[in-house]
Amino acid sequence: MTLEEFTAQLNGSTFWKEFTFSQNQFSPRPGDEMELADNVVWLGETAFVIQMKEREKPTDEPDVERRWFKNKVRGKAMSQIKDSIGFLREHQSISITNGRGRRYEIRGADILHLEKIVIYVAGPSLPEECRSVRYHVSETAGFVHVFERNDYSLVVETLAVPDEIRRYFEYRQKALLTLAETKVAIVEADVLAAYLSDEVLPSPQSHKALHRLVDDADQTDLSPIMNRLADHIQNPDDSGDYSRILLEFAKLPRSAWRAAKQRLDLSIEAAKRGRFEQPYRFYFPATDCSFMFSPFPPGKPTTGFEGELARRTGLQTLTEAAKYMSKASRGIGALVSKDGEFLHLDWCLVHEPWECDPELDALLASNNPFRDVREKRIDGFYFVSE
Repeated sequence: MTLEEFTAQLNGSTFWKEFTFSQNQFSPRPGDEMELADNVVWLGETAFVIQMKEREKPTDEPDVERRWFKNKVRGKAMSQIKDSIGFLREHQSISITNGRGRRYEIRGADILHLEKIVIYVAGPSLPEECRSVRYHVSETAGFVHVFERNDYSLVVETLAVPDEIRRYFEYRQKALLTLAETKVAIVEADVLAAYLSDEVLPSPQSHKALHRLVDDADQTDLSPIMNRLADHIQNPDDSGDYSRILLEFAKLPRSAWRAAKQRLDLSIEAAKRGRFEQPYRFYFPATDCSFMFSPFPPGKPTTGFEGELARRTGLQTLTEAAKYMSKASRGIGALVSKDGEFLHLDWCLVHEPWECDPELDALLASNNPFRDVREKRIDGFYFVSE
């Protein structure tokens, strides 16, 4: 598997194929074809532009490998990163194709957080002085992250959640620039462990904490469900644009994924057992979005015209109510219903400005379908004690 294939696969599974772009050729003028980057991850206001360099025929000579690194990684790749930034600045929009084969118009003006990344694969004779290069600062491109492939894979697979990876890049930039002043030598695992442990700065011993990191993906990983979301969308406006729901989850930290997974699992269990449960909800202030999860009331039909109408109406009503009670501008809802041995999982997104509704206030005061909520801190990562 080539480096480009590896990165496309890794990014596609982590950031979802909807937001991963590996076919990035565009034509600003007839007859001209440019490439935005080798790989692009685009999450609304956040984007990663990635250039890759792979040593196809490595030698046993360190000096030769050093020259390759200087010319290709610190030279050509950095030049291409500058070109990527220039394309986003110069063109009002650029049409590129995501991992699902769907074309999108990416607008540089809409991107508030742009991470520049170079990933490389080198031969075994590459000198350590080259392998220790973790970033490059350019007057034109600014800070550019530099990763060896295995380090990039470690970061993405460990963090797993799109917004955690974005936050990590921000932490990594500040930490590496600060450590450069003190000339402290660290490896990527030190930076990653320090981020996970909320250390102000990584140290050469930070990586030891990774051995104590708890693997609790079963309690946080939403990717298997999100990857099948297109089959279950029930948008009130019938747009079918499930990527908007995915984007809201992509904005959440791992702690919020944990909260969502817990409530979804409880709803699924209640639906399986045919047990009535009040809907679950939470609100994430940083993105001004509410999330609602509910089992369908047992004993009612879920299929046929009446059943499908009841599912759609119930889902929309509960999603709108949860959004209203949170005073949020957006609300996402999921409804779990049972059909024999099978389960239906319906989703919807409500996106409209919040407005006070006295009639709805009165209705919720007398017949509130939700359980009480309270502000609570939820950790994203856990470590076992030493």
